[in-house]
Amino acid sequence: MNRLKELKTLKAKAEELQLDNREILSKYTLTELSAIYNGIGPDSFPEWLRNCISALHPSLAVVALIHDVEWHESDKSKERFAESNARFKANGYKVAESEFGWYNPRRYVVMNQARRFGNICQLFGWGAWTTDCICTVCRKRREKEVQEAKENV
Repeated sequence: MNRLKELKTLKAKAEELQLDNREILSKYTLTELSAIYNGIGPDSFPEWLRNCISALHPSLAVVALIHDVEWHESDKSKERFAESNARFKANGYKVAESEFGWYNPRRYVVMNQARRFGNICQLFGWGAWTTDCICTVCRKRREKEVQEAKENV
């Protein structure tokens, strides 16, 4: 599936499932979301590893999309950091409950993975949360700000 089509599907799924903070996605075009979203795993992981993790946990892709945009918009506060990681878990639970019946073991696997990923982010993600974003969207915004500053001088 091509990247923009995948993102369109994920946005629709976030709406359908009424995931927490899904509104954040509407601030960006699909092209911008493509630059922000990296799948499951931190930017520091090689792309092949994030692709593997994402392929192993496809149910959590929509959760990771919201999470990536939240991290893109990081205000570098501990409060928002903790909220984002807790939301990853809560949204992961919603996805698991919607995709799998209570009798299906996969429901509990997805819930457990959402909990684990949220905890891993909380334990090891502070450095990434406080680092300035280097995605294409941010780079273009910074270039525009520099250009505007030059014009105003």
